[in-house]
Amino acid sequence: MGLVPEETIETVRLRSDIVNVISRYVQLQKKGKNYLGSCPFHDERTPSFTVTPEKQIFHCFGCNVGGDVFKFLMLKDNLSFFEALKALAEQAGVALPSLDSPAAQERDTRRDKLRQVNNLAKEFFLNNLQHHEAAAAARQYLHGRGLTAEVLERFQIGFALPGWNSLLEHLVKKGCQQQEIADAGLIIQAETGRYYDRFRNRVMFPIWDAAGRVVGFGGRVLDDTLPKYLNSPETAFFSKGRTLYGLHQARQSIREKGCIIVVEGYMDVITSHQYGIANTVASLGTALTVEHGRVLMNYSRNVIFAYDADAAGVAATIRGLDILQELGCEVSVVSIPDGKDPDDFLRKHGAGPWEALIGQASTLIEYKLQHAVKLGNVKTVTEKLEVMRQVFPSLAAKGGVEREVSLNKIARALSLSWETVAGELKKYEKSLNKKRLAPDKSTVNKNHAIFKEDKCDPREKSEAMLLRLVLDDPALGKTILAEMGEIPFKNDNYQRIFEKCLELYNKPGYRPEGMLNILDNNDQNLVSRLLTQDLPGKNAAKIMKSYIESVHRGIRQGRRDEILEEIRVLEKTGDHLHYNELLRELAILKSIDAAEKAGDRDRTAALLHKYSEYINAANVGQPGERRDDI
Repeated sequence: MGLVPEETIETVRLRSDIVNVISRYVQLQKKGKNYLGSCPFHDERTPSFTVTPEKQIFHCFGCNVGGDVFKFLMLKDNLSFFEALKALAEQAGVALPSLDSPAAQERDTRRDKLRQVNNLAKEFFLNNLQHHEAAAAARQYLHGRGLTAEVLERFQIGFALPGWNSLLEHLVKKGCQQQEIADAGLIIQAETGRYYDRFRNRVMFPIWDAAGRVVGFGGRVLDDTLPKYLNSPETAFFSKGRTLYGLHQARQSIREKGCIIVVEGYMDVITSHQYGIANTVASLGTALTVEHGRVLMNYSRNVIFAYDADAAGVAATIRGLDILQELGCEVSVVSIPDGKDPDDFLRKHGAGPWEALIGQASTLIEYKLQHAVKLGNVKTVTEKLEVMRQVFPSLAAKGGVEREVSLNKIARALSLSWETVAGELKKYEKSLNKKRLAPDKSTVNKNHAIFKEDKCDPREKSEAMLLRLVLDDPALGKTILAEMGEIPFKNDNYQRIFEKCLELYNKPGYRPEGMLNILDNNDQNLVSRLLTQDLPGKNAAKIMKSYIESVHRGIRQGRRDEILEEIRVLEKTGDHLHYNELLRELAILKSIDAAEKAGDRDRTAALLHKYSEYINAANVGQPGERRDDI
């Protein structure tokens, strides 16, 4: 891949508001001048993912990942830098030069063509429903379901004609190749080698990804033909296990209401949106997967299930609840009366009663208890222990009043004493703690790295703040070089970023976040963390002087420790000449430390001058052991 001009990259960056981009994936809340949310890259209960609009960067203080808007899309959607740049450029209306390799250009052209095939199919189905005489029964069916013209248009609902090759012929006339149409999952090849339409005589529901691109279709029959619903097959764009129907239309409402309602089918979503319950998505009639759960967590951890009340719906709900609970979500369940689905209930009773049901949603513990009691599975000791085994994972993380109330509910439902249930919970938590004593290696390494960073020595903390100052104003680097030498940073990463910062400063339009795309991952994470930190004041020169002095103090402290160790060795060898020299140096260092602590700036300056002269004299003839940075 060739290089895109830096000014073009910067134009795309400046036109791509990072808060808007990340809000498509993460529920953000404004905290002062920044935004805070739960990290989409690791599981966490306490939000530590920070977005800084002023610098157009993000950083997670939990997993220490950070960067700019390009880095976020690369990580979240598994894109290359150029793919992320291209996606953002399209949204920002910025034209990119064609600098890809021939193979990459061919791949991108093919992807664009498949997207075009899906869009042409969507328009074909939509036009059929609105105008074709063969769609009269479909129009009558949708009208009978109470769907308005506005909601049909909003969800781009269409109709697949009864013929075996109506869509195929239409797409070929539009210039599409048969293989492209097959790759999009819209036609099937028979044993004879001929192709025919996958969807025939069905109401068609376009399926979008989170960015609002058509990735597949779902089709519903108008009679008793099986299968009742038919979805597109797995393709390069579409996976039922990772896709949530209606998500791109629900994003704004999810942010406003702070929760997501998960239903099973297309009609449940469409009817909910028509009745104003727009924070509703569907799992496409399939069991909720871990991937579904992770997608949901990007938008809200408060998830309300409203699956069908039939036996299959209840079983699917419990599986989904367990998945979300393990991921760290707060989950609850709407109990729909009379075995209805959300679509049926809304059309019969309206939005008010439905919202009342949502407000009365049961917690995970309550739902599992209700289900067990309804099935009558709480008679024997074994059955009661099994119910407790199912509900205890939801209770283990709770405390205080909530824990007490839940224990009482379990005791009443199982006809046991509070003490018995509490005792069983204690046994469960004890066994759980034993399992936690052996965490996986990756978690240990990640936490070790985080703790190591948090516990860095005072000198490294001072170096971090000096680099933070230089990132904002590289002109300060000249003072740092003058005061601390050509290699002012002990930390190699800091030194490397410092040098890159000074190099880029000479170019027009310097912005600290603009250097992120030319750094490696570790340095990007480091720079994003530094840029999210506020400076302790407005006088940069004064702040810098303070931290330079702090670094020098750290150096002198390190030298004192070295001297003490050398003295311990010399006491055993009897080298009294070198021993006395070390004592003199140690005495000066201690005097400097005492003067600094006393706040005597004049005496400190005099002692520092004296120490400098002592070091210069000691360095004569010993170029390999200079200490002129002290």
